[in-house]
Amino acid sequence: MTVLGLLLRRRRWDPAILGAGTLCLSLLVSAGKAAFLLFAVCGLYLAITRPRTLRGAPVVFMGVLAGWALWQIGLSLARGEPMDGNRVLSYAALEFACALLPLGLGLVRHPARALALGGRVGMLALVVLSTAEYAVTGARVGLGKNEAIFAFVVGAIAILARLPTGGGPRFLPDGRFWTYLAAVPIALSGTRAAMLLFVITAILDLRGALPHLRARKGRVAVAVVGGLVAAMLAAVPVGGFLADRMEAGVAEMEAYEATGLAVGSVDIRLAMWSSALRVLAEHPFIGVGGMERMARVADEAGPNAGEVLRYQHLHNLVLDEALSSGLIGLALMGGAMAAFLAGALGRSVDPLVRDASLALVLFTFVFGLFHGVLLNEWMVLVIFSGMGIILVELRRSRPFGERSGGAT
Repeated sequence: MTVLGLLLRRRRWDPAILGAGTLCLSLLVSAGKAAFLLFAVCGLYLAITRPRTLRGAPVVFMGVLAGWALWQIGLSLARGEPMDGNRVLSYAALEFACALLPLGLGLVRHPARALALGGRVGMLALVVLSTAEYAVTGARVGLGKNEAIFAFVVGAIAILARLPTGGGPRFLPDGRFWTYLAAVPIALSGTRAAMLLFVITAILDLRGALPHLRARKGRVAVAVVGGLVAAMLAAVPVGGFLADRMEAGVAEMEAYEATGLAVGSVDIRLAMWSSALRVLAEHPFIGVGGMERMARVADEAGPNAGEVLRYQHLHNLVLDEALSSGLIGLALMGGAMAAFLAGALGRSVDPLVRDASLALVLFTFVFGLFHGVLLNEWMVLVIFSGMGIILVELRRSRPFGERSGGAT
């Protein structure tokens, strides 16, 4: 087969691969990683052999993201940290791969469409699978994975599923409602921080709906009432489950304040964070490294040192990054997020895309204040791949704004 023939075939296959990869990613199936990394490998090949392709890519976002990854790798090597078991190196390498992914999407005409449609199928599957797992086990749901990781990936995919497609299949229509379907699997996961997703999207959606209230009072009222009824019905089977989780968190905080000893998931975070701040004050610019981070924090934690060492990270996006690669690394991480928002929040961008982009960043930071959101390959992949795909779509000849009228 000629190279041209292979490329013509790939033009038909690549959107399906991207959509199927998104579906697998939403279900935490490893084939999803393989699909996205395939595009990253293609991007690396093009960056080396055809550097002109960079002209059509979101180079600022890619450059800052790649720079952050190289900073982490360089620091780790300069510190002489071992290669074996070095999570900093593996996650930084994945971030570098995500920086190259936009180049590998050259044969996908509308990558965000494939991303959104794959996410929508994933959301439908997640509602069914998570409900079935809870019915069988009666315990927190994670589809066999860590419940917090599961909840974040579901939330991020639910945001990406609302991206406008300009007319997908009838059973997968455009709409904001795809995000709220995630309430079922997220609630059943018992991950309290992930529920903040719906606060973020509700605020953004209400802000967008206010200008249209006068023109469509009846339709808006019906939609609001219907949404409230659906939310109440969904809350009935899981309300007690969530209430128990919240009550347990409050009890842990009260006990920690009284005794100074951490025994649960909430109070150990308070102990880790206060100790981490003292370590950071001594090593502000380059941190202490990802492999020494927890040991240094444990030394500062006093009677809670044993509890601290049970964890592999600080469950805080800012402190984990600052102690691993310093305030310089933290600034580069923030720069990658800012570069994404700078490209995604332009005036000519469809409001649905702006809201989805802002929600993705806000959800990452809000969730990351309580979990190691950038210290897991599933999370890193869904965040930065989603960002890169949105920016690629916005740079194509037919941007979102020409194909969508702002579906509700």
